Amino acid sequence: MYSIQNLEDKESKEEAKEEDAYLKVTDLVTNFYTSRGIVKALDKISFSINKGEIFGMVGESGCGKSVTALSIMDLVPDPPGRVVSGKVEIDGFNIFSDLANIVRIRIKSQTDVKVKRNKRALKKHNFMLSKIRGKKAGMIFQEPSLSLNPVLRAGEQITENILIHNKKPIADSLINRANLSLDDLKHLVEEVQKNKENVRSILNEWCRSNALVDLETQINSIFRNYSDPAEIESEIVSLIKAGLTSVDKRSLIEARDYYSYIEKAENLQLSLYAAEEGSDRELISSIEKELEQLRLKEGTRYRFYSIKRIFTGRKVERVFKAEAERRAKEILSLVSLPDPERIMRSFPHELSGGMQQRVMIAIALASDPKLLIADEPTTALDVTTQAQILRLLRNLNKLVGASILFITHDLAVIAEMCHRVAVMYAGNIVEVGEVLEIFDSPKHPYTVGLLGAIPTTQAKTDAGVNMHTIPGSVPNLITPPSGCRFHPRCSFVMPVCSQSKPKLVELETGRKVACFLYSSEVDD
Repeated sequence: MYSIQNLEDKESKEEAKEEDAYLKVTDLVTNFYTSRGIVKALDKISFSINKGEIFGMVGESGCGKSVTALSIMDLVPDPPGRVVSGKVEIDGFNIFSDLANIVRIRIKSQTDVKVKRNKRALKKHNFMLSKIRGKKAGMIFQEPSLSLNPVLRAGEQITENILIHNKKPIADSLINRANLSLDDLKHLVEEVQKNKENVRSILNEWCRSNALVDLETQINSIFRNYSDPAEIESEIVSLIKAGLTSVDKRSLIEARDYYSYIEKAENLQLSLYAAEEGSDRELISSIEKELEQLRLKEGTRYRFYSIKRIFTGRKVERVFKAEAERRAKEILSLVSLPDPERIMRSFPHELSGGMQQRVMIAIALASDPKLLIADEPTTALDVTTQAQILRLLRNLNKLVGASILFITHDLAVIAEMCHRVAVMYAGNIVEVGEVLEIFDSPKHPYTVGLLGAIPTTQAKTDAGVNMHTIPGSVPNLITPPSGCRFHPRCSFVMPVCSQSKPKLVELETGRKVACFLYSSEVDD
């Protein structure tokens, strides 16, 4: 079962290894400061995810999988939690480049910890992260009924994400719609008639680029019901004219230019933010100079437009909202939700668990992020709905090319979904490798125990033969075991295991393990 996905994508995985990692986590440490002591939730974990790769993370409950997801997005609740050190690079941008400026932690004892926050640096940090979350990385939370806003309709929650990050693409598509000519329609008709086997994909791309997503189904039916090119063109023209916006093209162009300027300025600010802790002063000064020139050259003009928007820009904003709603319906159709109109009007409590999970996925996909973090997205779902969600995520990975961090405790799901997998135990990554290699030849004793605990049809439980289990339980992370955190439960324990922490070393290409059975290297 677990070889289906991996055998199909073997060539694509080899190509992905040559590309730069879209997500790179280095020595990430996250603590929770409680009245009972410091919970050392993540202890210097490191891994990377390539572009277009599905990367799994598996382990027992309480091993730190969800904390890893929250730390990557900097959503650890503070207090009591705090990312203490490490790097998280998303598309080359280190979101913790200013970590030393944001907070200072003084530890007098396990129960006496003083956390001093720099409000000015924290405000800037959160503003910059608002440009990363949703646009570069989206997250599907573990429990949708608790993550969705109960007082907002599902449609409002999806369109909000679209309007925050996608106003320039919306303006571009609306202008394209206003600029449509008969020659464009003739070219579309010719392309469809030449490639009748790809009609759906051709129409989908054309409708998206011209803000006609809401008319895609009707245009598709025109091609099915008419064969004469002239009749097809006439019907499509009538359909488009009926839905044209009353806002003039000049206002749309002004809006597009304004949001283009905002996007340029924000990208420069992000570049400056990422370079602030670096030592290359020439790079920082060049970015500052470019940002200053942009503001001097175009800032006055767009400040005038921002004032003008207060009085005359409401019509444009209404058009933007209408287009965002059309895109939201398209995304709801993409995640296989029936009757998107009804779902858009529904509150979260009016939807089933599977529908809520699909709405959560739609919110995460609203701004086309290149990284999707799925934190146990199928835990509370029945088997049928779980299979549909997994199929949906696989299709999204193939169609959109998004990288996925898939977190679960279900090894069967990992085997079916992922290209590579990391095994976590008590806040540490103990093994990383290709899914087939991990399942066929596990190295770390904890991985061996996890795979051995999977029930099989050969297990003779009725004859009194017990299922294989790992002795003991996950340790208390306030007072974790010294050295290797798994050594109290390990059947291969050696004296060095309780004295030193093993380093995660690479045994072969892409295969890493942290165990003294394979290497004597110590993690300092």
